[in-house]
Amino acid sequence: MLIPVFIVLAMSYTREQQWARHAALATFLIAAISDGIDGFVARAYNQKTKLGAVLDPLADKLLLNLAFVFLAVNKEFATPVPYWFPVLILGRDAIIVMGSYLINEYFGPLRVRPRLSGKLTTVLQMASVCAVLLEVHFAYPLLLVTLAVSVVSFFDYVYQGVKQVGSEDMG
Repeated sequence: MLIPVFIVLAMSYTREQQWARHAALATFLIAAISDGIDGFVARAYNQKTKLGAVLDPLADKLLLNLAFVFLAVNKEFATPVPYWFPVLILGRDAIIVMGSYLINEYFGPLRVRPRLSGKLTTVLQMASVCAVLLEVHFAYPLLLVTLAVSVVSFFDYVYQGVKQVGSEDMG
């Protein structure tokens, strides 16, 4: 529910309206932290559901991908996000989702196991959004590190998917 609020704030930001950047950061942090708490509570109290297992990562991806898109569109930030950055991040996620769907559809039930590289990618992506919004001097190098880890994570997921397709126990 906070994603549209974040988008409006990120798009409203200008050098003359610093409050919009601060409000966008607060909105992003509230959305990210509440998502983390929700996942923790679901695991801690064994309240995990199949729907939650699908919707939770999708909400993460929606928040992050839209954040990068709208940070890239607004060139008022001290560290402009290059247009190619959200294209690569969104492309990575789209290919992973499509691959997961195809594996599930054609090779039996998909065994979804969170990967360390995927978790690190998410943390770095969130940190990158915050760094751009905070206008810290290391925001651009952090974007590049985030991109590198995202690429490594992509190949990790592809490898795991190929391994699952090639396994003998898939019926």
